[in-house]
Amino acid sequence: MIWSGDPSRAKQADGHSPLSAFFLWISGFGAIETLDDEALMERDRRRIRARQVDAVARLVPVTIGINFANAAIVLGVFWNIVSNAFLVAWGAAIALAGGLALRGWWRARKARPQEASERAINRMTLQAFFLSVVWGSLPLIVMPQVEPHLQIIVGSLMTGMISGGAFAMSSVPRAGLAYTWSLMLCSVASLFLCGGATYLVLVVFLLLYTSFMVRHLVSHGNVFLENLKAQIRHERQNETISLLLKEFQENASSWLWQTDAEGRLIDAPQRFADVAQLPLDQLKGERLIDTLKYLCPTDTATLKTLADRMAQRLSIPESLIHVVVAGGERRRWAITARPARDYDGKFAGYRGFGRDVTERWRAEQAEAESRAKSDFLAMMSHEIRTPMNGVLGLASTLLETKLDEDQRHAVMTIRESGDNLQRILNDILDLSKLNAGKLEFETVDFSPAALVEAVTSIIGVNAKSKSLLVNADIDPQLPPSLKGDVARIRQVLINLASNAVKFTEQGGVTIAVACRTRDDHKATIEWRVSDTGIGIPADRVGRLFSEFAQADASINRRFGGTGLGLAISRRIIEQMGGSIAVSSVQGEGSTFRFSLTLPWSDKQISDQRGDRVGAGDLKTRIEALGRPLRVLIAEDDATNRMVVSKMLQEFAVDKCIVPDGLQAVNAASEQAFDLVLMDVRMPEMDGITATRTIRAKGGRLAELPIIALTANAFPDDIKQCREAGMSDFLAKPLRKPAMVAAMLKALGTATPSVDAPALAPSEDPAVTAEA
Repeated sequence: MIWSGDPSRAKQADGHSPLSAFFLWISGFGAIETLDDEALMERDRRRIRARQVDAVARLVPVTIGINFANAAIVLGVFWNIVSNAFLVAWGAAIALAGGLALRGWWRARKARPQEASERAINRMTLQAFFLSVVWGSLPLIVMPQVEPHLQIIVGSLMTGMISGGAFAMSSVPRAGLAYTWSLMLCSVASLFLCGGATYLVLVVFLLLYTSFMVRHLVSHGNVFLENLKAQIRHERQNETISLLLKEFQENASSWLWQTDAEGRLIDAPQRFADVAQLPLDQLKGERLIDTLKYLCPTDTATLKTLADRMAQRLSIPESLIHVVVAGGERRRWAITARPARDYDGKFAGYRGFGRDVTERWRAEQAEAESRAKSDFLAMMSHEIRTPMNGVLGLASTLLETKLDEDQRHAVMTIRESGDNLQRILNDILDLSKLNAGKLEFETVDFSPAALVEAVTSIIGVNAKSKSLLVNADIDPQLPPSLKGDVARIRQVLINLASNAVKFTEQGGVTIAVACRTRDDHKATIEWRVSDTGIGIPADRVGRLFSEFAQADASINRRFGGTGLGLAISRRIIEQMGGSIAVSSVQGEGSTFRFSLTLPWSDKQISDQRGDRVGAGDLKTRIEALGRPLRVLIAEDDATNRMVVSKMLQEFAVDKCIVPDGLQAVNAASEQAFDLVLMDVRMPEMDGITATRTIRAKGGRLAELPIIALTANAFPDDIKQCREAGMSDFLAKPLRKPAMVAAMLKALGTATPSVDAPALAPSEDPAVTAEA
């Protein structure tokens, strides 16, 4: 046995002298491991002491029984040989010590203490010392009075008591040492009282034997203590894991479950019961499949599959089931499990987990509904814009012909009605995109001064028809360039300015822009639109920016409109990080203002607005070619083909018209064109696929300008066209100025003419060519 102590370990408290330190070491008290471990909490120490005491208490019936048997032998052997009064008193002391020990054991047996204080260890040490003193008094009184053969009996008895006590109390080393040394010292004293050299030799042997027993006792006690520490640490980790697992199961959307070989639930957390809204006691012991049948009355097909797999003891992949909990609420669960095996490899049931995926299911449903809504809006947009393209396109073409006053008024009414319908459609699409969070913003450099001038020019036409003045007030301190979504800002400005013109009968409209603050990187810009119109009642101002709201119900009957424009403007400005407000005096006019904080620079922005190019610019560009412009038009709708043809009829253009994408690919491969006007939705092959096919052929077709014509005005559609290789994008209904500007942009600078034969009409009746 390795002695685990050394003299230095005895110096555990300051102030010990070398002599006392040596005494602590040689006696074994200084080698006892302590509970002064920083990793242990006080509760851990109390639990360790309780288990030390319990280890001794468990042996009490055996040890006390041995004590009583030995006492009976002593009384029988030495009765009438030594003082009977001493033997009676001694026997009574043994009975008292044993009785107290048995009483404590009996109490602990009913309810074993889980924690114990230092006082419990001290109390056990005191009891051990008392018992050792009682037994030690026997050799002190008996040894000097009896014959040597009786002394052998007493010596053997004391040796057995020392070794037995050391073994029984080794889990509490302090009590064991107190018992062992007390009994040994009494025995040594009795040998000295007997006198003679033989007894001195026995003293030496007894000291050596006790020293060996002490070291064995302390070593065993330290190992036992280290095992207890490791056990407590392990239990604490298990408690932590159990608490985390419990918290996880209580708060997470997943839960664990286990069945026996018969399919009955033997382990299910409270989380399972909470989700199922059933008592946990009712769940445990029930067959899992029966519980699911109760909770899923309509999901019979899925439950039958689960039951069949469980009957065949197969793994259960993730299965989605519809659950109806208390109150009729429908929820969605995901169940998965694997067969469990015992140590002998026999089937022991299923272990699995479930998840409440209701929120994910609802989110997927909402996403599917949103996708269906977007698809529906895209389809309706396409179906509405296609006939609108014919109406507005032909109306614009008619206005370019010679008409009498009544005819011109009728055609202008048609075009204005179509424009109003288009605005309503655009507002509905914008609102849908805002509600779905799909409105995308781009960042480009633009001139705030040029933006105001452009908007002033756009609304000036309508204002002039009402004899209204339109003024632009531009702050000279404006930065030359801002970075932001100029298209959305223009949309808001045009919306506010158009409303101002609509609700103003006399006077005018002022569009102003000013710089409020500016630092080295960003500037706060405020745009204002003021009018001298009908104004807004004070109690109606707060409702203006709500969807479908107008200042008065009579406004709609008198001026028209859906009431969406201001709501959309507010949502756009707020999503760009700005604010919008209004001030108004009824009968005097209103001022709408919005401000945005945007990056600025001294960069000069060249004015390339499409409204400053026109038919003359395109004619000049075609003249530079020295030949007619070769244009391939791919459009399946006959009305739209006619609209495009009418818009191009004033230009020197050779047109080749095909009704689908497949014929467009063939025509582009066989003939040389300057540009292609490609509808996106067509039979046989759509415009996206046709563009990809044309680009894939390489050569001159890789650089051929292809302009998309589509009734789908969603950002995803524009992105899809760009990714397919289209050069530009025109939304229906087509506007002649926009188409002219797109064609000029596609043609770029003047280049030498292409030496190619004139376009010949195709023999296919579905293809027509016009000069």
